[in-house]
Amino acid sequence: MISLGLPRIPQRGRIFSSVFIDTFGWGLFAPLAFLYFSYNTGLSFSAIGSAVSAGTLATLPTALLAGWLVDRFSPKAVLVSSNLVTALGYGLYPFASEWTLIAVATFLVMAGDRLYWASWPVIVVDLASGRKLDATYAAVGTIKNFTVATGALASSGLTVVLGHGAADLVLALNVVTSLVAAVLLAGVRIPATRPGPEPGATEEEQENPGRPAPGWRDAFTDHAFTGFCFFFMLLTFAWALPSTILPAYSVEIMELPDWTPALFLGINSVAIMLAQMPVTARVSHVPRQRLIVRSGLIFVVVFTGLYLVTKVPATTAIVVLVPVMLTFTLGEMISLPAANALVASSAPAAIRGRYMSLFQLSWAVSGLFIPLLAGFVLDRGALWVCAAFGGIALLAAIGIQATAYRIAPADRPGPTPRGAKTGAPGPDHPSDQAASLDPGPSESTRPVSTKDVT
Repeated sequence: MISLGLPRIPQRGRIFSSVFIDTFGWGLFAPLAFLYFSYNTGLSFSAIGSAVSAGTLATLPTALLAGWLVDRFSPKAVLVSSNLVTALGYGLYPFASEWTLIAVATFLVMAGDRLYWASWPVIVVDLASGRKLDATYAAVGTIKNFTVATGALASSGLTVVLGHGAADLVLALNVVTSLVAAVLLAGVRIPATRPGPEPGATEEEQENPGRPAPGWRDAFTDHAFTGFCFFFMLLTFAWALPSTILPAYSVEIMELPDWTPALFLGINSVAIMLAQMPVTARVSHVPRQRLIVRSGLIFVVVFTGLYLVTKVPATTAIVVLVPVMLTFTLGEMISLPAANALVASSAPAAIRGRYMSLFQLSWAVSGLFIPLLAGFVLDRGALWVCAAFGGIALLAAIGIQATAYRIAPADRPGPTPRGAKTGAPGPDHPSDQAASLDPGPSESTRPVSTKDVT
């Protein structure tokens, strides 16, 4: 496989090819997903929307189930299953002629998505270490943005040529790409990384340890981690800017031309495609916690600029919004690989799936409340929009500053149960923090300071 600047991880050909193929298929069908039910049913848009929302809401518990499955079986098994479940869900679309079937099909597709995001980051941490972990997450983000964009363009071309008939074709292609990705991932060899017995344990203690195996309780009682997840969930509200907030804000409040939302969304996507990996490499010397806090402060600046730009003429506003959007994109690029890598590398190996599933709930929970908040403040004007979302970003930055540096390293040697805290230096300790930036080959067990496109 041509390098293309991709991180050198084991079997990267299969890994990145599966990402490319799978996400290209999703990009093909994404622009027509909602319309597909309108083409093939007599239901109203409100009925379709309620069915899709119901199916999506029902998948929230599967995020936690996915974490248990990753730890109980393996991240690869769950990742392959996610593609198969997604293919089954999309395969039901042609038969979804009533409300219940639409909800069931949506449930399967979104359940596959929950399985995907609980398992994919865990596979990456099994294959990469050190700052290569961040680089791998950055590469995945770059590929996803590129393939979704190219898939959407191909879908548009097919729609021009075939009209409504293109929907059935791109749906079939989406199912096929999910199955091909599953086959590619099934062939990936993941090294066994489950922790062995504690050093110095007797044979009897190894066979029948005197304490229960780590589980959900360890994850939920890791207060630094759960606090970080909560404040990161607040940070994800800012990600609604390009797709949810800006379209209505620019056209309805700023009275800009109808084509401007697509322009700014395109700027965001292209910038990520071109700059994500170089930016991640550029900030590789900065502690991950600091990068995430900085992104929150960047989002505060962005929403402040978004309000100030309403005070200038429309033509000037379009020009000024370009650097505002690029600044927002910088916040995305420095924070997302760092956050995924911080959680994946700090989670105890035995319950890494549970940690990742809790972290991924950040997006699911915020996704339930963002439309409600956005609708409320957009009805009240620019100041409400920018004060609400900018204030949430500031609160997130403060909370992450208070919690992220207290996340403990994973699987420290000694008799302490995995997931419990000790007095040993954590990521907030200067010497440990410096060591975590670029661990050598002998430090692979030290902390290495997780199909939505962001």
